[in-house]
Parts: sequence; structure tokens; C-alpha cells
Amino acid sequence: MIKNRLITIVLAVVGCLMAVNAAERMKMATNILTAKTSDVPLLENPIYNPEGTDETFIMNVTENSYWGEENVDGYKMTIRRSADGKKIYFQDLTPGYNGDDNTEGYSWVEGYLNGTDITIPAGQVLYKSPNQTLYLQVITVDEFGQVKEFKNNIHFTFDGENIKQADNSEYIGVYENGETTDDAGFFIFMNNFEIMPISDIVTYTPPTGVEVEQWMMTSGNGSRFVKVARDGNKVYIAGLSTIAPNDYIVGTIDNGQLIFRSGSILTSGTYKYIRLIGASEGEPDEWGYPQLNMTSGFVFDINETEDHFTLTPYNDYIVEASYFSFTMLNGINNVEIFRYAGDVAATPANPEIKIWSEADAFIQINVPCHDVNGNFINPDKITYRIYLDGEPHLFTPEAYEYLTESMTDIPYNFTDQFDIYSNGTIKTIYLHAPAFKTLEVQSTYTVNGDSRSSDRIQFSGIDAIEADHGTIENETYTDILGRTVTHPTQGSLLIKTTTYSDGTQTITKHIVR
Repeated sequence: MIKNRLITIVLAVVGCLMAVNAAERMKMATNILTAKTSDVPLLENPIYNPEGTDETFIMNVTENSYWGEENVDGYKMTIRRSADGKKIYFQDLTPGYNGDDNTEGYSWVEGYLNGTDITIPAGQVLYKSPNQTLYLQVITVDEFGQVKEFKNNIHFTFDGENIKQADNSEYIGVYENGETTDDAGFFIFMNNFEIMPISDIVTYTPPTGVEVEQWMMTSGNGSRFVKVARDGNKVYIAGLSTIAPNDYIVGTIDNGQLIFRSGSILTSGTYKYIRLIGASEGEPDEWGYPQLNMTSGFVFDINETEDHFTLTPYNDYIVEASYFSFTMLNGINNVEIFRYAGDVAATPANPEIKIWSEADAFIQINVPCHDVNGNFINPDKITYRIYLDGEPHLFTPEAYEYLTESMTDIPYNFTDQFDIYSNGTIKTIYLHAPAFKTLEVQSTYTVNGDSRSSDRIQFSGIDAIEADHGTIENETYTDILGRTVTHPTQGSLLIKTTTYSDGTQTITKHIVR
């Protein structure tokens, strides 16, 4: 049973660390650094589909990655055991590094059983593609966080039905080999493993014969389709979660409101079991981010025709939270869910260039997902483009290293997680282009081959940047997605907006030292 307790959750959009392609992950930049290349023997190939029957477990672990140290709970874990009882196999012991579409499948890690002891050899292949091979390594570190020793194995132990790491001073690391220390390196370190069997989880499915409709959901983070089914006063909705979009939760209609209880367990995520909970905004924390207080549920007001649901209070949140600790993974507010009649050709409303910083080549754009008459339009069919001196700017892999192909028209929700970001209607871009005199933006909505474009909206402040604007009236800081930050942490990237007495604003980029 979930207790209604206070939780403090930073309102930050947490980038998903579980990239589909392990080869695209970022190498380590943490307090644990590679001191030498490994002399542990390395295997040649991953283990795919070992013997045994699947057993369902759940894993908690401490991760030390590029983003710092974090206790993470709720990872899915599958275990198999050999018929002779001498071997045990773990899938997703290092979640997100076990394989992808470029490999034969998802790999397993092999361990050897001796009573309650499990010995897991280092050097096993976690991931192998034509371009990259990743290995499981076991290390210890010194008092300065430097790699002290590469170990030949790591030991887990059975504690009843649970499995725990025997010595938490050792770390499992995802490792890429190299001839030199500079060539080799780690992607993540993990310790404090605790793996436990998980009992049957209650999930919901609309009853047989009940029609499932495609509705639209809009929120402060953007828009997407959801599935809605109605059975009497019960309403089933799938798609409130981005991590587990196929899971339904069920709510009850009562006196003009649709009520959901907090704590529903979602199971369709690739890596994690999570819970869906309601939350309301509380006081800011020491960094200036609002905290969230868990509520016993979340509620929608229903219109008279019962085809439009509006979250109430409107600024409350629906949060995807971890299974045990209720740590926020994602959160949405300003949520509306409504029956969508389908895509109809329309002219999109004009976008707006909100910020341009010449010093940092930084642009922030608001691209609405409604037409010129205020009607909602499907963001999946919206693109936008940037014009420099009247010509469409071509984004190329040569200039934007995380692109795989060139483009002028950017899909509405596209991000490369480096130069191009999307946060609902707000698009943030770092431009790599020669100097220019005019900057314009335009959006396009395409339905069944019928493309209609907004006006081309020009940013008017470029020529004013070098002028004398008078005294500084105000300075504000936001992150790259436009969220206000009042107490930034060391090392964070911030956008400083300076407002002068003549009303002019200038934008600069800062790293907090």
C-alpha cells in the first residue's frame, strides 16, 4: 500500500539516460576516472538466450554516471538458472547497455553458483556492434576516486530470495577497451545492488467489447495521442506516461469529475517499473526549483458532453515516479485530454522568436500547436524552419555533429540533445552559421500532402544589440529549456536575460563557477 507522504521532487526535465543505441552514450566525466587500461581477460562475444526459465525480479542500485551519483530503484530484471543449478544469468544487470537494433539481441551476464555465493566474472561482453564493444568490468577506487584496481570478478550473495552485492566497495562498470588510457574509458559505475523477486502486479485493460478511441492530450510539455475507453462510470486511459505509454490506468467518474488514485504501477517501460502519482506544487528548494507534494490522486473536470477532461487544479502535476522511492522521473501539468476529430488541413498560428543571443548564437522559439483560428492541430504534422538573410538555414551533420542527416525543416518534437532541444512549444537551438543580418522563423502544417505555412516572423532586436540601452533594470536566469533558476548549482549552464531601462533585452550564456 502506498502511503500519502510528502515528497520533494525537483521540477527538472530529466533526460533519459537509457539511450536506444549504447554506442551513442557519453563517456564518463565523474569523480571516478580511468587510471589504467584493463589487464583482465576480455571475452569475444555476448551471451544471448541462455538456458533456463525466465524469473521476474526488480533491481535497486546506486549509479555513478556523467550526471553524478544517484540511487535508482525499480529496474526490471530477468533471471535464468541452468538445469544443473551451477549457473545463473542476469539480463539488464547494466540497464541500457545490453544491446539494441544493431545487435543480435539483448545480452545476459553469467554468474556461477556455489551455495549462496554468486561469482560474476569480469570481461564479459555486454554490447557488440560493428562499431563498438562494451564490457563488464569490476573496479575498486582509491580515496581520490581514481581507479585503483581492475578485479577479475564480483560476488553477489543470496539473502533468502533476495540477491545483494557482497562487497559494496567494488563497482561494476560499463567499459570500452583501448590501447591507452585515453582510448579506453567507462560509461557508468554501479554498486549497492539489491535484486528481489516481484509478486504479481495489478494491471488494467479495458473490458472486451469496450471501444478504445484515440484522443489527444496537451500539457505544459507538449502534446501526444492517448487511448481512452469508457465502461459505465469507469474510464481507462493509456499514454499518460512516456516511459510506459501502453499501460492503462482506470479512473472513476463522479459528480462531473474523473478521479484517479495515485500509485498505479506501470509495467510497459523498457527498463523500469514506475508509478503514476498526483502532486501539487510547494515551496521552492534551495536551488529555486519548486518542490512537489504527493497527493492521494489527481482529478479532471469533465465538460457536459464528457469528451474533454481538464486537470484540476490546472497547475497540479501528474508525475511518473520510481517504484519504491517516489523519485520524480517526469512530470506534466496544465493537462487537457479531449476527443480528437482527426487531422484537417489548416494554417498554423505564427511562431515567435522569444530570445536571440548573438554572442552565443542561441535562439529560443515558441511554436504554437494551434491554427490561426485557435483550433488545436496535431504537432506530429508540424515542422518549423529558420531563415538567415532570407534563406532557409540548412542543418548538416558537419555543423551539427549529433544529426544523422541534413534538414531545413525541423520536426516539432525533434531534439538531438546537444544543439536542438524541444520542451513543449518552446524550441531551443544553438546556431552554427556565418554572421547574418536578418533572422526569421516559419512553421508548416502538412495533412495528406496539403502543406500550409505561417507567416515568416522576423526577430527585430538584432540591430539593437550594440546600442546604448541605459541602466540595467533586471537580470533573470533560465536553463536551456526556458525554466527560471534562482539559485543555480555549480557547473550548470544558464541563460542570462538582462533587461535595460529602454526595454531592450540582451541574452548571454553562462557556466556557473
